[in-house]
Amino acid sequence: KPPTVNSTGRGRGVDRQTKVAFGNHPATVDVRGKTTPKPVKKKKTKFHSNLLHNPLANGVGLISDFAQDFAHEVVDGIKVVVDVFDDSSDDGASALSLEDEDWFETVMAHLERDNHRTALKSLLSFKEEQRLMATVESRRKLAESLLKVADCSLEANKTNVAADAYEEAHAILKKDKHSGDNMKLALKGCIKCNKLRAKEMEGAQDYDSAISHRTKVYQFLDENNRTAPACQQQVKIAHLHAENEDFAKSIVALSEGIQRLHKGVETIDKMASCRVDILIQCYEMQAICYARLEKWYEALERYNKALPLIAKKDGYDAEGNKQYNSMLIQKSVLLLTMGNHRLSANTISQYLKNATFSQQMAGALIVDDFDHALALDTSAATHLKSGNVDKAISVFKEHLAFVKSLPNSDVLKSGTLHRLGCLLANKKQYGSALPLLNEALGIKKTVYDENHKSVLDTTWAVAATYHSMGNKQKALEQYLVLMDKTNNVDDMPVDVAHVRHCVGRLFFEDGKICQAIDMFRSALSEAETPDKLQLKSEIMLNLANSLTAIGEVDAGIEIYDKLLRGKWLKKTKIPFLSRFNRSLALLKEGELEEAKGILYQIGENRSSTAKDAKGKIYLALGHVAAMDGNVDEAVDYFENSFDVAGDDISAMARGKKCFAMVQMNSGQIAEAFTTLEEVLEDISNSSAEGRTVNILKAETWNVMAWAYKKDGDLSQAKNFAKLALQIYKTELGEKNPITLRNVSNLQLLLLREAENLETSEAKSIIDAVKYELEDALGVFVEMNGMGVYGLDVASLKINLGFIAVWQKKPKKARKLLRQIQEMNLPSWHSLINRSVVLEEYVEALEKRER
Repeated sequence: KPPTVNSTGRGRGVDRQTKVAFGNHPATVDVRGKTTPKPVKKKKTKFHSNLLHNPLANGVGLISDFAQDFAHEVVDGIKVVVDVFDDSSDDGASALSLEDEDWFETVMAHLERDNHRTALKSLLSFKEEQRLMATVESRRKLAESLLKVADCSLEANKTNVAADAYEEAHAILKKDKHSGDNMKLALKGCIKCNKLRAKEMEGAQDYDSAISHRTKVYQFLDENNRTAPACQQQVKIAHLHAENEDFAKSIVALSEGIQRLHKGVETIDKMASCRVDILIQCYEMQAICYARLEKWYEALERYNKALPLIAKKDGYDAEGNKQYNSMLIQKSVLLLTMGNHRLSANTISQYLKNATFSQQMAGALIVDDFDHALALDTSAATHLKSGNVDKAISVFKEHLAFVKSLPNSDVLKSGTLHRLGCLLANKKQYGSALPLLNEALGIKKTVYDENHKSVLDTTWAVAATYHSMGNKQKALEQYLVLMDKTNNVDDMPVDVAHVRHCVGRLFFEDGKICQAIDMFRSALSEAETPDKLQLKSEIMLNLANSLTAIGEVDAGIEIYDKLLRGKWLKKTKIPFLSRFNRSLALLKEGELEEAKGILYQIGENRSSTAKDAKGKIYLALGHVAAMDGNVDEAVDYFENSFDVAGDDISAMARGKKCFAMVQMNSGQIAEAFTTLEEVLEDISNSSAEGRTVNILKAETWNVMAWAYKKDGDLSQAKNFAKLALQIYKTELGEKNPITLRNVSNLQLLLLREAENLETSEAKSIIDAVKYELEDALGVFVEMNGMGVYGLDVASLKINLGFIAVWQKKPKKARKLLRQIQEMNLPSWHSLINRSVVLEEYVEALEKRER
């Protein structure tokens, strides 16, 4: 129905030009920036272009009462339609037949119903008619119709249809020399649609499809001689290849971009600044890709090309300074990876000086927070590589303070806590290291999955620190967590063989030798690869030690000999430790001469690799010399042992303790006390802490208890024995073999004290001693699988036998003696003599009882 005029004199329902032309369909904006109204549905009549050429023929009678300005709006609105659909020639005559015009009208009808793909197919079928494409005007008409379909499709978010329509229009217009603005519009549409499709594919992580669309964008831009935007697309294509981890293709794409940027440019100095920015970006991305391919020198070359370009940029403002320093940090990391630690240190120092100056002048960093954190990490690493651990710790403390000041920095903070904790643990500052490592582990468990590499890596560090501190229970808990993850994590950051080896060592130190043997054998099965030869040799050495401890000396010696035949171990401590432990096994078997021969041979070795092992060797030679009665020779070896100890407080203390024992045996009690007091002073002044220090104190107090006993002061002997026992119970546990032996030693002191008392007074003491010794015996018998603690069991039974004699219980004494005689004790051991004395006491008691 025609519009009517309301009481205000304005057209009711028709107040905008687009409504006159197309009814109530709202106008849209196409890629050309023009207002494009949706076409109105019309009755099916033949399309006559001259109706549009003479708009007043149908409309003047209807709008005669309208204001003049509104009439102009109508005419202007209809001209929009003429611009798009006018198929007349310059003289006003139509170049298309009525049938062809109907075809185009049908296409527009599909658009009215939002059937964009159908409209496109109809136009493409028109294109296939060769006779229809013979004239310039028909091709122009088809191209403009395709642009119309493309615009409407794009407005309806049908990007694929729009892209196909724009590309078809572009292909048609490309054949005509005078395509004019339509060619630009088609090109612009092609670029826009392919960018949209690329972004969509990137969001879906379909990088191959995204690369295809970005490549089209590059080709369209390059065709239009838009070099800088085209090369930006090459950078994006390279990035997508990198997302696919195809770094070689990424490098090729960047190389093509670099070559295109240099086209038509004589020198870089004459290159436009927009091109230089892209060139720098290409070099930086190439450096990263080469680094991912471990082509370090090619990566370094790209950094060396990019940095001077940044420095030459006009203005070199704060942003350029940021870019330069950020790349300087990356270069330093690369140099560190290449092993060029000195140059890496110099490069990162250059940045840190710039950063300090920037903070002083502007109060802010010149790079992003992450880059600055990376710079501090790199600086610490260069100090570590140069052996300056204290400086590295200082830098990590600065790093930790920095990341704690940042918001949402849990990942950075946990990494710094981990590294700083590991360094402090390496310096044996376990009390300072453990809280940092536990804090790092707590953060990582909230940030990552429990099977994440970072969580497992820190779990390993916590376990190792507990182990070094002597907290075996806590260490074992963390080790077992790692072992439990073995079957659940494909790429364990920690070597399973290493974990099992550590668990085996824990069992060995806790006196659980059989469990230790099982764990060492399990670890050995995981260490058969060529890259684990060092670890394998350490596991074999500990396995041999364990077998020797349970009496399987021949099996242990066989492993020692196998290690000595390993040529790959010549420059390690393993051969020296194997010879040393083999000599101890021979001593255990009573082969004194062969054992001494091995020890003398090792002691004369001047190799620097034997230095760490020599301390133990000198101690063993000192003991052998003392057993032979060669006091002066023993003293020389003990002095040599703490001369080679260096900063090792454990080796120093044990050497001096052995020296004090020789002094006591030679009657120099006062001198022995002086030496032991020096040991305690050395321990107090050392930087070591935790379990190591406490155990050394307990060992020293034990020797002092023995010295007071020899000096006849049983009261002081008991006091020092009790001090030592308390530390062993705290650090090792009440059922540890070392703790149980010290329990027995204290009871012997009490027995010695009871000998000087009246029978009535001594009875309560001896009864208490008996109960303590029986408890210790029960634990040793329970742990004595495969005869590991046979000597401890024999010693306790001998002591209980003497108590039974004192209590006048000949049957019990005889039973204990019979059990001792059934044990296969080494003929050279001192327990043989004690059992002989016990037998004499038992026979005398039996004789009195008869």
